[in-house]
Amino acid sequence: MIYSQNLWENFGGDTLSEFFDEAMAAQQERLACTKDMVHQRSELMRVLSPRSGEHILELGSGNGIFARELVDCLGSGGRVVGLDSSEAINGMAQHFCPQGEFVLGDAVSLPFEDVTFDAVVAAQLFSFLDDVDQALKEAFRVLRPGGRIVILDTDWDTLVWQNNTPDLMARMLDAYKAVYADAHVSKSLPQRLVRSGFCNITSESFVVLNTDFGDNTYARQTAGFATAIMEGSPEFSSEDQMNWLDDQKNLDQSEGFFFSLNRYIFSGRK
Repeated sequence: MIYSQNLWENFGGDTLSEFFDEAMAAQQERLACTKDMVHQRSELMRVLSPRSGEHILELGSGNGIFARELVDCLGSGGRVVGLDSSEAINGMAQHFCPQGEFVLGDAVSLPFEDVTFDAVVAAQLFSFLDDVDQALKEAFRVLRPGGRIVILDTDWDTLVWQNNTPDLMARMLDAYKAVYADAHVSKSLPQRLVRSGFCNITSESFVVLNTDFGDNTYARQTAGFATAIMEGSPEFSSEDQMNWLDDQKNLDQSEGFFFSLNRYIFSGRK
């Protein structure tokens, strides 16, 4: 998932025994099954268009939900490799997707030989990377001739989030976006792909739109991370957290809730 590299490690230690238990596994499954995440994976899969027998590398594979779906598409002759920087996350992914291979590593220095994969895919990863260009060069290196890259990411400038506490909301969003290396990386990805050697670049978008604050929404997930970030920051008091969350709940009860955020999907060929 999108937060595997930076945020999840803050919620439970850095060993599998500390991090992964039945409760965490169940939580991850619930998040993956929300309507917005199901739609996101379906859009990513549509653009990737995996074919039977292909070898596909997923960067920032998180808990292995997308890898699990890829395994079903590729058949017995296919190969799915997930790469993540967290040993605990890889252990969780292997639990969820025993048919996949999950490797500890960094997207800017891939532990694979040249021309190994038919496709490289990444969802909500590049905005966390300090060296996007190096990661793209590495992806290009490990792709076979004619291979493709597919990247899904977000520009947080596209966020529209209704609220009655504009100053508090602005402070929260500043703290939230600070978690990313580049919260606006989508703007530059097409040009970066070209510079890295890719051709036939395509760009498209879809909207995550929530008009309620229910458990089965991306907005609720985002709010959970937002309150966790506020809780860990001396810039916010417990009253700030309560007021911000109460405002969202009140908007939901009065049918005034609105959350809209653009997702972008880019692809290119080697």
